[in-house]
Amino acid sequence: MLAWPLFGAGMEKLGKNDKPCRIPVPSIGDDEILVRIDAIGLCFSDVKLIRAGETHPRVISKNLAEDPVIPGHEAVMTIVSTGEKVSSEFKPGQRFIIQADIYVKGKGYAYGYAIDGGMAQYSRIDQRVLNGDEGCYLIPLPDNISAGIAALMEPWTCVKASYMIEHRANPLPGGSVLIASEKGNSAVYKAGQALQAARPSKITVLNLSEAFIAELRNSFRNTEIETVGKISEEDLYDDLFLCDLRDKAFAEKLAKNCRKNAVINFIGDYPDEAWSFDVGNIHYQGWFYQGAKGKDLSAGYGRNLRSKLKEKGTCWLPGGAGAMGQMHTQLAVEAEDGPSRILVSDMDNVRISKVTALLSETIKKRGIEFKALNPSSFSSPAEFDKAVKGFAPEGFDDIVMLVPVIPVLNGSANHLKEDGLMNIFAGIPAGKEGLLNIKGIAGKGIRYIGSSGSLTAHLKHTLKLVEEKNLNPATALAAIGGMNELKNGLEAVANAKFPGKTVIFPNCENMPLTTMENIGNLSEKLKTTLDKDGFYTKKTEEKLFELFSN
Repeated sequence: MLAWPLFGAGMEKLGKNDKPCRIPVPSIGDDEILVRIDAIGLCFSDVKLIRAGETHPRVISKNLAEDPVIPGHEAVMTIVSTGEKVSSEFKPGQRFIIQADIYVKGKGYAYGYAIDGGMAQYSRIDQRVLNGDEGCYLIPLPDNISAGIAALMEPWTCVKASYMIEHRANPLPGGSVLIASEKGNSAVYKAGQALQAARPSKITVLNLSEAFIAELRNSFRNTEIETVGKISEEDLYDDLFLCDLRDKAFAEKLAKNCRKNAVINFIGDYPDEAWSFDVGNIHYQGWFYQGAKGKDLSAGYGRNLRSKLKEKGTCWLPGGAGAMGQMHTQLAVEAEDGPSRILVSDMDNVRISKVTALLSETIKKRGIEFKALNPSSFSSPAEFDKAVKGFAPEGFDDIVMLVPVIPVLNGSANHLKEDGLMNIFAGIPAGKEGLLNIKGIAGKGIRYIGSSGSLTAHLKHTLKLVEEKNLNPATALAAIGGMNELKNGLEAVANAKFPGKTVIFPNCENMPLTTMENIGNLSEKLKTTLDKDGFYTKKTEEKLFELFSN
């Protein structure tokens, strides 16, 4: 079979000599299945994986040169053979999409990162996929949904899941807590009802007064209370309370001592200035920064916990006309309980024109005030910033960050209003830091959220929406191609060449990389298979496979 193994970091390490490799079709065990990959969506996450190689957090191979992985997580597949132990449950001919975020006993084995993925003509599906923490990560696909459209389910699901993020409204029950300040702080803080109710297993205290420590010991009689003189990088906590800190570097360092899904509270009065935060781990680890004035440690919990766009609010989508960005923009425009004022910014006028035309009727129907800006058309960043402020003088209720660029995030964050929310959807690498206003977090309820991937339940929900015709994924399809064009397709994704998603058909080896606008160049008959709005259909796919299948 043909496949695109990744042999290291860099696009030149994908395949051999810019071509796919011809390797044996995987053999399967008696509790595994072999599937044919019918379609694979290309994602900027694939580009990030290829650029990072072994350093990507989801890759488990220690040496890709000797132990390569086949990327590709937006996969559509058909069973071709099954092992004896699973033959009663799985049958040749069954079609599936895959939930790529696979966990077994809490450990991640993402399809296309740790498990060989869909940039191949065939793929082995083992027990990690068939019997993981969420059960089976394969989701049956109805016959009336084409592979090309099904390949768009996973990205659509990631978009929808980003508005379903749930952060804790209370400290983690039985968790590990850090309460820290600077030397000389004599204040006595109040644990508060939420922290007391959580009954943490351990509370570590740094630089707080003896009077406060005595109060803690009295309030948490069944909790280990440890006082320390310093905190190391290896000391990680579920809930952190950073009290009236003024030493910026010290505070920034403490705010990184976090476990996955940690909540970091800034308690007290903080200056009106930008501090450095690990914005990459807001996306990848679910870190949540919050705060409150005063001395009550529990006061920050419960404020501004939403993840949905604010109803009748003002929303800005930087990068909102890109491949994934237009999905977010479409959801914002179509949501009956969505924002009433929407600003989209993007560096490509062609993409801006496409998303505007796609949504113009709905914008008019809902009475949305909609504006699109291209930052490159302004004489300076300051002039662009002035135009953004002109659209929302009081700031934005929501900013959906669809550009994985730190300076863009830094500048955009300054436009959040009180209780504003930034959704960092574009995956900035874990460990990368951005500048966020500490007073906004601690005193004004400004929050930053992010998510990586989705749950199986989210993917099933998206499939149900498509089956019920409440979502048309085809609006996001911009280009298609065959196996030999896969690397060119990835280069196009990396350079934002197409105004939407690209789907590759691995078993159509020589299909040219073609935009949907030019699909008639492949065959005049293909034009007649599109729907009334010019979108891809099952008949389009049948004709493509007739022309190009091996």
